[in-house]
Amino acid sequence: MVTVVEEMDDEGEETEEVSDIDLLNFALTLEHLEAAYYDHFLNEYSESEVERSEPARIFAEPGLQYSTYQKIQEVRDHEEAHVEALTQTIEDLGGDPVEPAEYEFPYETIDEFAELSATVEAVGVSAYAGAAPMIESDAVLEAALSIHSVEARHTAYFRLLNTNTPFPNAFDPARTMEEVLEIASQFIVSE
Repeated sequence: MVTVVEEMDDEGEETEEVSDIDLLNFALTLEHLEAAYYDHFLNEYSESEVERSEPARIFAEPGLQYSTYQKIQEVRDHEEAHVEALTQTIEDLGGDPVEPAEYEFPYETIDEFAELSATVEAVGVSAYAGAAPMIESDAVLEAALSIHSVEARHTAYFRLLNTNTPFPNAFDPARTMEEVLEIASQFIVSE
């Protein structure tokens, strides 16, 4: 996972210094998890099963028809693109990208997957919001914010799929790295 450099401040107390590479690896940790999450689901359920599920029925209304399965594939593809972009950026900056872990996801039905997806994506949104103020490089910040907005759209999609309002609040919470990693750790079986 992510390691943070401990330093001493002027008063001799330990402080944590988080570099852009640390923050990129933090984001990469989450993107690995999200990519594996959607890949696991798509390998577990057929398109036919997904399209006949309760969450997919919301899009059976005239004017809203499209494949829920294909949209989940699209979200997975976005997460894989995020993994590739973050990995390349970390390498370009001279860092070592974190590797994907082994994951276990606690859903047994398509309905449970849809509910958990909204939560997984919301954690990603709050992670980027929490990390953004610590990013030093304008280029890294720009890339992080572009991923953040896509994660927010993923959250809205899954909230709608669960028949919840896609944007319940005027502001999203920002979480610390520690808070996000604690949430993510429940899905990580081994590193």
